[in-house]
Amino acid sequence: MKVFVIHYKKLVDRKDHILNQFKKHHITDYEFIEIDRDELENEDISMFINNFSKATIAISLSHIYAYKQISEKYDCGLIFEDDVILSDDFTHIFNRYMNELPEDYDMLFIGNGCGLHIEQHKLIPNKYIYEKGLFPTPWGGDGAGRCIDSYVVNKKCAIKLCDYISNLTYKIDIGCDWWLNRAARDNNFKVYWAEPTIVTQGTQNGSFQISYEYI
Repeated sequence: MKVFVIHYKKLVDRKDHILNQFKKHHITDYEFIEIDRDELENEDISMFINNFSKATIAISLSHIYAYKQISEKYDCGLIFEDDVILSDDFTHIFNRYMNELPEDYDMLFIGNGCGLHIEQHKLIPNKYIYEKGLFPTPWGGDGAGRCIDSYVVNKKCAIKLCDYISNLTYKIDIGCDWWLNRAARDNNFKVYWAEPTIVTQGTQNGSFQISYEYI
């Protein structure tokens, strides 16, 4: 499966770290997406509100680039942000999760971003994939998403996302993770979460400094 890594070029330590993880887990088919917040002059940012955070725009455009690549070239793609920390035996477990995933899926979230999990009482022994509703829940989250540090998008979903983006009737004024929840609702996507999760965000567990703090 093609892997896309959303990467800010100044964070060299993150790139080194994830490359070491890829080597450990035998991940070889990857692409770093390096749309720079400091070099947006040649990018189309008309879909965003005026004076929007350049860092947020760059991250959003990077995810959108991945959607376009998946829509044109791949059956599906795995998208990472550059602070991810992969679990032990990541590749074996990930393949097991993909095999359990229903054919009608649009997206699969495999990380524990913001500490979001399927409720404990809903977990079933030897079941790893759970459909997630598209609307906010009382136990947390704004809908389908679980942060966008680690998730799978299939081709039909990527095509719909690209078409949706091309025909937006509003300006984006929120981060890509929150916006993706809206896009999932508007397109009635089939979204699934994996349990147990197999990816952690290094900026959440203290391994990396939050990139917004970098100048």
